[in-house]
Amino acid sequence: MKLFTIQRSLFRNILASFMILILIFCSFNLLIFWLVKNHLRSEIMAQNRLTLQKVAERYQFQLDKVREALYKQFTEKTVITLNNQVILKKDPESLSTRPIVLDMQSIASDSELYVDNMILMFRSTNLALSKLGPGTTIDLFSSIYQSSLYPLSYWQSQFDRSDNYVLHPGAIFGSPSSSGESAGRMLIPYSIKPALADNMMIAMIDGNRLRDAILKETPDLDITILGPNQTVIYATNETNKESNQIQEPVAIEYQDEDGLRYVMKMTSPEFSSRILRLDNLMMILLGVSIVIAFLVSLFFSKRLHKPVRQLIQEKGEIQQELQEQQSELINYHFMNKLKNIHPDLDEWQHIQGTEGTYTIVLYELRFRSPAFIDAPMSREHISQTIGEQLRRVTDEQFPDSHTLQMEHHQFLTVFPGNERERILGMLEELKLVLDEDRQYCLVTAAISSAFEHSLQFGHAYRQVNELAAQARLLEETQIVVEYRSDRATYFLTLTQEQELTTALKSGKEQETLDLFLPWLDELDQKEASVDMFKHMVLAVTDKAKMVLDHYKVQPDDTLQLRSILLQLEECCTLDEYKRTFETYFRIVTQLIREKKETNDPIIDHVLNVIKDQYAEDLSLDVLADQLTLSSSYLSTYIKEKTGANFMEHLHDRRVGYAQELLVHTDSNIQDIGIQVGYRNISSFNRMFKNRTGSSPGEYRRTHLLDKRA
Repeated sequence: MKLFTIQRSLFRNILASFMILILIFCSFNLLIFWLVKNHLRSEIMAQNRLTLQKVAERYQFQLDKVREALYKQFTEKTVITLNNQVILKKDPESLSTRPIVLDMQSIASDSELYVDNMILMFRSTNLALSKLGPGTTIDLFSSIYQSSLYPLSYWQSQFDRSDNYVLHPGAIFGSPSSSGESAGRMLIPYSIKPALADNMMIAMIDGNRLRDAILKETPDLDITILGPNQTVIYATNETNKESNQIQEPVAIEYQDEDGLRYVMKMTSPEFSSRILRLDNLMMILLGVSIVIAFLVSLFFSKRLHKPVRQLIQEKGEIQQELQEQQSELINYHFMNKLKNIHPDLDEWQHIQGTEGTYTIVLYELRFRSPAFIDAPMSREHISQTIGEQLRRVTDEQFPDSHTLQMEHHQFLTVFPGNERERILGMLEELKLVLDEDRQYCLVTAAISSAFEHSLQFGHAYRQVNELAAQARLLEETQIVVEYRSDRATYFLTLTQEQELTTALKSGKEQETLDLFLPWLDELDQKEASVDMFKHMVLAVTDKAKMVLDHYKVQPDDTLQLRSILLQLEECCTLDEYKRTFETYFRIVTQLIREKKETNDPIIDHVLNVIKDQYAEDLSLDVLADQLTLSSSYLSTYIKEKTGANFMEHLHDRRVGYAQELLVHTDSNIQDIGIQVGYRNISSFNRMFKNRTGSSPGEYRRTHLLDKRA
């Protein structure tokens, strides 16, 4: 009865131990799930914040275009002349309104402005001009553009305002139907009325067309545009168009340079559904895992309980036999039973189970590239030969050591005890042997600190790997014993990126090499590690790939670069890096020149016009008329042939010339913006920062500091 009680208690204890482990793992799973869910929520928020910023920039860009059109039309000579005639109260029939109406029709027909109509009205007369022709303000605002928010009295009161430009809240304009419902469209008025002026011009922006163009990729976004006085200018969600203020809480908002605030409410069902699906999936997986773990625990508890119970029974039998016959202790039968309890372990288990101080040394092999040496044997054979040398020398001086091959290029030796000085002496002797084969393979030996427990073996292995990564570009065996102070990862500065991009785009091989090779010498002078050189290779080749993609170089044309990239990964000396990069840049610049030399009369004409007339008010429609093409076809053609549209080429030219003026002249930033074609300083700042990563002021300060340095 007593033996039965012990067995039942042992089974219960084993099962309880498994259940405790299950609870611990479940706790870890719940913690990981909580962290993942929070990370997912943060990622969704960050993605929506970036989306809102892009939408806001597109809206601001379109509003700037409308403002420029308003200013240009308002300051037209024909509008000024008509205003003077109205002030002098000339006969309405003698007024010259046709040129103004034609200009308004041209602006309203521009598909890139999204303007429904332009309206010119006067303080002292009932005359109103629009794309429909001359008429009266009473007829215009009581029928075609009738709105409860904007009666004629509202527009007459605007003549007393102080602001030059006003973006009015969007509203439904149009005559009511027979049922009393509005049949108009959502329009956003944008007006210009300088101080003391007797006339005012209004651009009726089609809010829904503009929304569909800007949100064509994400049409379900719930975005509200607020003016400086928190008035709702426009809301993409139909439910928000009826209210005058945005409802709290607000999840994400963005304010542009003109004071408009863009608010996006985080009410997307996708956000809630993704989190809910994740919750449900986690609960299901957790429940299934607990059930499976419980069944497995029962199974293994029984499996463990059976041999332990048998062991206890055998122990009792042995003790009983020893008590009866002490002389049988040396009997072979009993010795075999004891040996069966302690089976022999293999060598690896011996290392893991060893307690006491030990030191490890990692040997990392760097094979020389076939492009620079002609090895008489394969890399596998070289690795095997070096491994045999390592084992032979190590076993002679440290018989208790263990040498293992971790990877095809890595060997690791475990030395019992703390004999760092003896190990260093052995490595110095081994260095003389390994240097005899340095024309085929370079070896780095990294020595760890002394460790006292086998559980730290993984930490010791990571330590020697980090030490080995600090090897330099030396053509000899290196012994690394301590960390270097400078272990930073290499990256290109903003100035280096711009200079390298400019050199590659020029397609001049020697100019690119004259720029880049001093960077290699500078790294070598700083005693940079092999790992830092590899990061430098990655940074430079990524930038070259971006330039090749810019010129639409096909992947089939870059096949010859693949072998060069593999060769760069195997460079072991500074001279090998220089020779390989000379070949690499020769191929890259040749591909770029071939793309640039492909003549296209249409593209040449467009680029020449942009080059010569970038500071003027260029438009795609004018170029299309010159080439007898439609503007839509010309826009698509430029994009397909050059990889960028017309406006991107124009802004690149303007910003490039602005960079030269900022560095080589003392002109103020606003004058430079006007000189290169930007009439609005905010547009100049935005375009400059989008293309250079910094504002004009920051760019000028950075280059002044570089000159002084």
